[in-house]
Amino acid sequence: MKTEFRKNTRLKNYDYAANGYYFVTVVTRNRQPFLCSGGYKPAIEECVKRLPEFISGLSIDWFVVMDNHVHIIFVFEGCARPLGRVVAAMKSAITKIVLSSGGRESAPEEGDLHRPLQLWEWNYYEHVIRNEKALSKIREYIQNNPEAEKLNWDELDV
Repeated sequence: MKTEFRKNTRLKNYDYAANGYYFVTVVTRNRQPFLCSGGYKPAIEECVKRLPEFISGLSIDWFVVMDNHVHIIFVFEGCARPLGRVVAAMKSAITKIVLSSGGRESAPEEGDLHRPLQLWEWNYYEHVIRNEKALSKIREYIQNNPEAEKLNWDELDV
């Protein structure tokens, strides 16, 4: 049996429940393009907008739903859950939208026939936004074509 190595990308000793801004990207499993082309985009956008109704201390600063990923800036002010739990709640809510609409996101990979289909990659990308310059650049990145531009992360936290 093959063991998969999973790199931990989180900051050591950082409290991911701390007040602040968090840029998160979640990606569909194997980058399957169906979030928009499958007709789910309006329901997913409404779901993301409504997350703060269910998680106290959370607000949404900015987001975009692309066909195979979602970019979002979460704002924590006394948030009742740490970042990982917020992301898990969002992924779960979007999964319910897709599955309740009869969507089948992808076939199981060979050797995975006993496991249920998975909508998302197991992990997510996060960046703790530490200053206004970084927040502005990330908002611009999300607003413009996220596929066309790459951020230089080292320049953001200067």
